[in-house]
Amino acid sequence: MTNDITYSSVAQVKFDLLTYMIGNYHYSWHEQVKLIWLLKGTVEANVDGKRYTMHENDLLLVNANCGFATFALSSECIAMRLRIMPTFLLDQGIDLDHGAFALNSVKLPQHHDYDLIRQIMAQLSLGLKPDHLNHFNMNLLYFRLIGVLVNDFFDPEDTDNMSNNQPQHRQSSLSRVITYINTNYARNITLETAAAVSHYSTAYLSRIFKSEIGINFYEYLTRCRLQHTVIALGDLDTKIADIAFNNGFKEVKSFNMMFKKHFGQTPSEYRNHLSQNESAQADQFRRPLSAEQKLWVTHQLTDWAGDTAVNQLSVCNTCSYREHFVEYEALKTKVDKLKSLLNQ
Repeated sequence: MTNDITYSSVAQVKFDLLTYMIGNYHYSWHEQVKLIWLLKGTVEANVDGKRYTMHENDLLLVNANCGFATFALSSECIAMRLRIMPTFLLDQGIDLDHGAFALNSVKLPQHHDYDLIRQIMAQLSLGLKPDHLNHFNMNLLYFRLIGVLVNDFFDPEDTDNMSNNQPQHRQSSLSRVITYINTNYARNITLETAAAVSHYSTAYLSRIFKSEIGINFYEYLTRCRLQHTVIALGDLDTKIADIAFNNGFKEVKSFNMMFKKHFGQTPSEYRNHLSQNESAQADQFRRPLSAEQKLWVTHQLTDWAGDTAVNQLSVCNTCSYREHFVEYEALKTKVDKLKSLLNQ
């Protein structure tokens, strides 16, 4: 007697992939899982109140319904964002209500899967072009990527990174405050006026701002204003004092101090570093790439997509290798330095 087992499945692959230049400071919730690859620049990322400084080629995965914000720390920051639909993961048997993904190259700089993830993301991006699009190969790549993420970065016992299932009214109230700040940043905004918008007390609004976004109310307001001044500085005909006043700063001195604190240089120094091709751009969270930037991105992705040296060895969640991987890499670096010294 033989067992005749029939298996049937529909792929139904759907994802949203975007390469963009990080613009003004922005905070939001999304129901999708987001995988961020910083291609160029330095960015501060806030995930549910935890702050990370991302550098070139850093990877960060944001779980569904977690608050997420980015703040550009350099003049040109280019990122690739892949949104993974929760329904797709649920259809594959991944229970997002229990456990979470933990992928953060800032916290864990070395992992054998990182280059493979970058390679697949590059292949997906290049494959989306009309003259390259092949649905079978795209589905194959996407399932391979999801397999790496689920097998090596999803922990069903993880509660620290679990999706932040906030009550909907709390999300919408804080979102109203964020929208209010983003729209009225140039005016005299106070914690009291923002509390009135949210219908919260000032103490409670201040507390949830810190817990959800990772910075206090006035720091968020300052960053929002600074991001607008960065764009305004591209207009070389506008005086720095006018830029400060037009974007909510009451004094040029405080503007200079805040600008240098966040960007490491004064507004004048920043303006002097601007090239003739860098003019004022529309204030957008996701700014479209210029033709030159698109060409640069294509070259970078082509290199990653065809990299045959990518190490495809995965690290399991349970083996001792994962636990001691960071220590091993640090020891290896020390040994290499010692060999270099001995050979001199």
